[in-house]
Amino acid sequence: MPKIFKMQKMTSAATSLNQVNPGIKIVLPYLVGSTVLDIGGGKYDANKIYAAGLGVKLYIYDKFNRSEAENEKALACNPDAIVCNNVLNVIDDGQAMRNVIALCASYQVPCYFTVHEGNKSGISGISKKGCWQRNWKTKNYVHILKKYFSYVDCKGKFIICQSQ
Repeated sequence: MPKIFKMQKMTSAATSLNQVNPGIKIVLPYLVGSTVLDIGGGKYDANKIYAAGLGVKLYIYDKFNRSEAENEKALACNPDAIVCNNVLNVIDDGQAMRNVIALCASYQVPCYFTVHEGNKSGISGISKKGCWQRNWKTKNYVHILKKYFSYVDCKGKFIICQSQ
């Protein structure tokens, strides 16, 4: 199992929601027939069920919410694209966050990121759920993503990245 979350001190398990993620609804209709890796996809299968209905094979990797076997299978899925929704904002360690970005970039496929902006203060801390919230605006992640991807385009609360 990769060490992408090794430095993360606080679990993000409780941030998982049993609903189709809005970022998934934006991206997957354009990826019919594709294999997609969902990094930090949570413990529920709502996104996977939605994807199957579209003709998309979605694999979910989530260190805190999926079994080791599921995670290994997901990381080996040879994706055509990666989605990483509301993950970067709940990782309490900057290096651990960069490790997740590096993992996404290592596949050399289009990557689609969304983040929950929290209170948008830019002041990170423990959220009401007892989990970490970075509270950064979406645009604040762009300079970090540019260190790992040659193409980064922020469209509102949606970030599209590609390595060339």
